[in-house]
Amino acid sequence: MDSVKGAVVTIRLYEVPTFMMIDGRSYRVGQIGAFLRIPLGYTHLYAICTLVGAAAAPINNENTKPGQRWLSATLFGESIGGVFERGVSQYPTIGDEVHLVTPEDMRVIYASTIEERSINVGHIAATSGISGNLDLGRLITRHSAVVGSTGSGKSNFMAVLVEAIATQGYPAARVLIIDPHGEYASAVGQYGSVFKINPDPRKEEKQLYVPYWALPYDELQTVALGPMQPGAETAIRDEVTERKKAAAKHLAKQPPETVITSDSPIPFSLRKLWFDLDDFERQTFSDNARTNPSEKVRNGSAQNLISNLYPAPNPGNSAPFAHPRPRNIAKQLELLKSRLQDSRFAFLFQPGDGFSPDLDGKINGDLDILVQSWVGHDKPVTVLDVSGLPPEVLSIVVGTLVRIVYDMLFWAYDLPISGRNQPLLLILEEAHIFLQEGHESAAHRTISRIAKEGRKYGVGLCVVTQRPVEIESTVLSQCGTMIALRLANSADRSKVEAAMPDDLGALSGMLPALRTGEGIVLGEAMPIPSRIQFFKARSRLRGDDPDVPQAWRQSRPDGLYYESALNNWRQQTDVRGENGDG
Repeated sequence: MDSVKGAVVTIRLYEVPTFMMIDGRSYRVGQIGAFLRIPLGYTHLYAICTLVGAAAAPINNENTKPGQRWLSATLFGESIGGVFERGVSQYPTIGDEVHLVTPEDMRVIYASTIEERSINVGHIAATSGISGNLDLGRLITRHSAVVGSTGSGKSNFMAVLVEAIATQGYPAARVLIIDPHGEYASAVGQYGSVFKINPDPRKEEKQLYVPYWALPYDELQTVALGPMQPGAETAIRDEVTERKKAAAKHLAKQPPETVITSDSPIPFSLRKLWFDLDDFERQTFSDNARTNPSEKVRNGSAQNLISNLYPAPNPGNSAPFAHPRPRNIAKQLELLKSRLQDSRFAFLFQPGDGFSPDLDGKINGDLDILVQSWVGHDKPVTVLDVSGLPPEVLSIVVGTLVRIVYDMLFWAYDLPISGRNQPLLLILEEAHIFLQEGHESAAHRTISRIAKEGRKYGVGLCVVTQRPVEIESTVLSQCGTMIALRLANSADRSKVEAAMPDDLGALSGMLPALRTGEGIVLGEAMPIPSRIQFFKARSRLRGDDPDVPQAWRQSRPDGLYYESALNNWRQQTDVRGENGDG
């Protein structure tokens, strides 16, 4: 030991070879990221090598010889009586010996991860004999982030993580995956249920519904009506509130009218709202006082989205007279009608299974049935495949999906299904789509709320991204565990280093050199920052790299498959043609 400065110690290597054999094992001295042990009586301090030099010692010393080798290390914990703890109660002094860490020492360090509370996702890279166990409780309740460049093995790790939760003794686990690219259906298999737009019944996929009446008013207006003048917006908001109050009388348990707002998740008929608003705009009047509407030329239909027709207003001073106080929302009503008729939005405006209200606001199903189908079934994993959603509503719908589940668990209080009694892990794939720095959206607001307060209510968040530089810094800072695979982009590395919950000064510099399928785990889920070689997943994600050499060695496929591809494109689903393999 040559110097001690806080947790950083400098060690001079006296006549120490770079390669040593101990108990039949080979060791290289001075490896960046390698662990070191400093015995102090019954206490053993542990440090990680962060810097190696040979040109000159880092301090002035007349006994230093040119070319003297030395290394710098950071203290991170100690063991007393074979029990490891993070932190240091006493520091070494000048002249103390420093030893290499053996597999037995490594087992002491990692023994603090209790197997009954952890999942095994790989092995410690420095020694293949020690399992890479993640503390499941801290991984979920303290939130986590998984980052890695394309091809680094990120998709494989996520498949391993989900598989470990599903198969390692947690039958009541609840994992909800938001999947914007349709990758996870192939990986969850028998362990999960998949909900998507245009499902394939042969794969036991289920239809994804998001009832429009569950959206807060601002999100509903954005999707269905678009921007409008403040006066018209206030009038329509009030109209929605009144309709929800009227429709609430049909619920099995009617809430107090005083608590119902335009944001309350209460069903009402959007078709009837369109019809009445459209009728208001079209009315003409037969008297100067504008109190008696003209007789209709045609009776419309709210259910079929057919407008009432009135005689055209006379531009002069004779009947029929135009409406004296129109809201001037004809453009917005055309958009609403278009959305209600657009098959791409049927999952939202025409939800099946009893979630679509009639003209009076009556429904046969309710949100409790919907949430139960998502996270209350007998499988540990649920995939909400949102790859089929129109891009313009993706963020709004994802925000609504997450909010419905979170609010249901929040208001469950102490019921057995609450987050505190049956915690939920929310995995957000391609998180940079929904959590862009400086952008505000429905998904951003809801997920940020979970990141800040989800721990108290048993809802854990796992954000997964290949572009951490685009992620909202506040959300990353709330992640107690960082799992970083290879990152080549300097901007991404800087963002990750700034958000790392527990870096010891050297591991972040190793990010560009990590092998495929290898990652650095820092923070709550591991006793110390560690390099882990993750297992290979039994079932690959659909987004994994294709096997190019093998694919190109096969004979060319029949050109008629392009017809099936065109049909899939037009139908927005995976329908096999007669030449398909399904």
